Amino acid sequence: MSQPGKIGRKEWAFYVAAALSLANSIALYFVLPESIKPGTHIAAARKNRIVELIESLREREFGVINLVYFLLVTAFSIMTYAFVLFTAYRYGYNAEQNGYLFAFVGLIAIIGQGFLFGRLVKKVGETNLTVVGCVLMVISLFSFPFFGPGFGGLTALLVACTVLSIGNAFASPSLTSLASKISPDDKQGTSMGIMQSGASLARAIGPTVGGLLLTNSISKVDDLTVTRTFWTASAVMFVATLAAVYAVKVMREYAAIQTI
Repeated sequence: MSQPGKIGRKEWAFYVAAALSLANSIALYFVLPESIKPGTHIAAARKNRIVELIESLREREFGVINLVYFLLVTAFSIMTYAFVLFTAYRYGYNAEQNGYLFAFVGLIAIIGQGFLFGRLVKKVGETNLTVVGCVLMVISLFSFPFFGPGFGGLTALLVACTVLSIGNAFASPSLTSLASKISPDDKQGTSMGIMQSGASLARAIGPTVGGLLLTNSISKVDDLTVTRTFWTASAVMFVATLAAVYAVKVMREYAAIQTI
């Protein structure tokens, strides 16, 4: 613990996060263009966001995209809740070592979204890239319980983290891009808001499910609880993969209609 009045290493993390949030707010105000064009906005009564989320599932194209995104965030939230407890139990890692792991995952995400995504999406399209990303996440989440100091060690853990991060870097931006493309100009903000509302709900459901699965009857983490937690997240992503495969068909038909 740092002394009062002195900024320690742990405190710096909060200050950096605050600075990034401030920079993001400034960029939003000065750089991000308004999505609603003059003369296209029609005032309408706002519905409850949960109602909008449920009703969005009735829309064929946006509904399936929103469903995949919701399942993806749910699975990822289960993983992020369980990851630190998993590495502490299986590898004996502390907060600092886990911090290095998360930094590694963040670096891979930057590479995935900043360099690979743009190149691949031009070649295979968002829907196909979503399927690839979901499959990679299924595989990585399923593999985590097998790894430890006695099998695979740190190398296997880093490989699994890489696959997971690349999968998320492919699928998540692909889904938001698809939602933006199929939404009318005057509903861009509403569509993105509905997706993020679903994601917020998923981020609440994920840790709740993870908390129930990761501890046993004596409130301890063991091999069984680790396995069922990560395999549940993998199963959720498997369902998301099936929905993503269906989305390929739906978006192909949507594109065909738009060209008529």
